[in-house]
Amino acid sequence: MKPVTASLVLFASLFIVTPAGATDDPFACPAGSVQWTGNAGDGKWSTAGNWSTHKVPGPTSNVCIPTFGQADATPPISVNSIKVTEGGTLIILGSGKAGASLSVATSLTMPGFIEMYDGTTISAGSIDMPNPGQIAVYGNSTITSPAFSNSTGTLWVYPGANLRLTDNPVQLQNGTLSGGIWYVNDTGVLTIPSDISQITTEPGAAFWTVVDVQGSGSLRDASGNNVLATLTSVGSDAVLDAPSLKLDHDLTCQGEVNVNSLTINGTYTVESGGSSGVGSLSATSVIVQPGGFLSGGTVATSITNNGTVSLQTVTGNYTQTAGAAMSETFGYGLIVKGNATLSGALNVTFSPKHPPPSGAKYTALAAGSLSGSFTSHTAGFTLTTSANSIQVTKQ
Repeated sequence: MKPVTASLVLFASLFIVTPAGATDDPFACPAGSVQWTGNAGDGKWSTAGNWSTHKVPGPTSNVCIPTFGQADATPPISVNSIKVTEGGTLIILGSGKAGASLSVATSLTMPGFIEMYDGTTISAGSIDMPNPGQIAVYGNSTITSPAFSNSTGTLWVYPGANLRLTDNPVQLQNGTLSGGIWYVNDTGVLTIPSDISQITTEPGAAFWTVVDVQGSGSLRDASGNNVLATLTSVGSDAVLDAPSLKLDHDLTCQGEVNVNSLTINGTYTVESGGSSGVGSLSATSVIVQPGGFLSGGTVATSITNNGTVSLQTVTGNYTQTAGAAMSETFGYGLIVKGNATLSGALNVTFSPKHPPPSGAKYTALAAGSLSGSFTSHTAGFTLTTSANSIQVTKQ
């Protein structure tokens, strides 16, 4: 089960708003900057005719790549500052020279787009990547900056690529990651110095914090350890999407957690406003609070549902309280290996184009033993309760 994909990154961008009082035009080059023109026609940074000054920028130059401009840069390169405007692109190509880097003495500002290829390094006093700024990494690369800020931008590590951040980003402080989209594709690796214990989004922020790891991609520290192994909570308006996660402690979900295989040596709690999709979930216990939602395949423990669930199998006991609900598609019920203690609602859905015919039946819940029953259910259906099952019939 993999509900969150790269499309989430694109969808999340719809939530961006321009902060009140913002004065920095993402499309404008700073006054006095050395601007890329591309007039020489070869696309190379090293060609003087591609620059507004007809000189290749040097260590004191303040460089700007304008909208629709695309410059191919082969390090070593040294400048004072760079701005890649929105719609502009800077491509950093591997030079094959050990230690060669794009060195920026002061600031690298990029509401635009940077591509990093194998063997490339960016070194900058500060890096600011606001939306819709993106860095896409296609090979083994390094970013060195004591002030790398991915507040609302997107960092992409593509399949087979390995990006090493020598310093924690501004958004990761004391184990709390708050801000940015961090997308690691299948077989990609993002290496950061510190573990992540919480993923949060600042109150009132225009953009969700998203950590999206696909396939066999990974987030590691310098020793190769999983930096998510210390995770204790995913906060409101934050997203974690990962193929698998193993934790030796409790985990709380207030935002969105989607994991194919989630193993917790503790309690997994989906709190109010939280939404979680799991392929398989193993924990000491699972609690869904009022306003929380848990969906997926197998829950290998007992679960107390005070919110809403949509599951296939529970290997332990299942308890549903009076204010809770179970949601099912007609024909697909829940199997509880232990005891089911029921109250609350059963919500049955079906495709309006293919509704079940009158008299059609399915088992909504089968349990080792059954106590109570649903106290309400979707109109147009009849429930029949026996010693260890509940059958639904279309009227």
